[in-house]
Amino acid sequence: MNLADAHIDSIDWKALVELNCQRLREGMREAGVEALITSTVDNWRYITGIPIRQSMAYSTTNLTLLAQEREFPILLPLGDVMGNIRNMAPWFEDIRPLPFEGAREPQQPLGAGVWMQIVVQALKELKLESRKVALDPATPFCWKDELATKLPRLGIVDGGDILRHARVIKNKEEQKAIRMACVIGEIGVQAGLDAVDAGRTEAEIAAIVEHEFRAHGAEGGLSTPFVMAGDYPRVGRLCPTQKVVRHGDLVRIDSGCSYGGYFSDLSRTVFVGSGDKEVSDAYTCVYEALMAGARLAKPGTRNTDLHEVINDTLQRLSGKRYELGWFVGHGLGVGIHEDPMIGRRGRVEEFAMQPGMYFCLEPCVVVPGKGMIGLEDDYLITEDGAEVLTRTEFHL
Repeated sequence: MNLADAHIDSIDWKALVELNCQRLREGMREAGVEALITSTVDNWRYITGIPIRQSMAYSTTNLTLLAQEREFPILLPLGDVMGNIRNMAPWFEDIRPLPFEGAREPQQPLGAGVWMQIVVQALKELKLESRKVALDPATPFCWKDELATKLPRLGIVDGGDILRHARVIKNKEEQKAIRMACVIGEIGVQAGLDAVDAGRTEAEIAAIVEHEFRAHGAEGGLSTPFVMAGDYPRVGRLCPTQKVVRHGDLVRIDSGCSYGGYFSDLSRTVFVGSGDKEVSDAYTCVYEALMAGARLAKPGTRNTDLHEVINDTLQRLSGKRYELGWFVGHGLGVGIHEDPMIGRRGRVEEFAMQPGMYFCLEPCVVVPGKGMIGLEDDYLITEDGAEVLTRTEFHL
């Protein structure tokens, strides 16, 4: 796979933002909300399309204020990115920089003061100081408290449902970014699989995966790549280690990357060795369970139905040796765990699949003494069914 094979049309970032803001305004109207204020990296990206630094230190340093009466939001970025925004996205006319100097908000732990006064001034200009305003659910408490103190008649409500319901359906421009994230994700994961050999360490393989992501244009990884070699406990396997791959090990690589702010997430497993019937049979069970879920995915299918068919297939083929827990997949987008979550009835919020939903399915089992088999693909619900967006070869 190479990028020339992807046939990705160029993304119209202005259209992407217009469509996303339109969905948000529709949700705001239904909730009786006049404005929405966001403060997290993922929601910034969803509303603006603009890349910013991503780390814990910058997790709440760029805000937006979207009002019902405006097509585009007011942007309140950390001041040092002002020039880039004007060059990259000239359609944003109202940009109000948030100062680093003399402010408590960009420090760690953060506080409140200078930035909230800028937000208060914007709300007053929009004549919203006594109206209902929704906040990003991750808004720091001290900021919410400061707004309530400075604007005592402001109706502050949680904006989480507005954001969640808007983000669950991906528009045509988002889908372009998603497709590219999946292509680059495949390149990285395949490079990792090609590097698996006895004597390699998990960390070495993870470094190869991450290098390929960056080299092919990803903004970053989904997370530190999961590289799991050999027998592992269920807990304590989230970061690659200096553990050496040995003959007789299963090696699972689970990773993905971000392109244009949108994430991919896929997984494959290989075996260092040959002729192991237990491993081969388990792999077949997991593969067929994944395929059963993929065949069922289409408009109208419920997320809980997907979990049920994958689990039933896994149990039937393995003679009930293997079964799923409550979870077998999740939505993706500018976040890595979005709606719809794919899980057991009663354990996840139920959704009927709709065109534009983007998610992964990832059944896995543990073969005692040999490791974990996990297979994962990304899917986009279309009018006709589910399009498989990740096409890395399955081979044991």
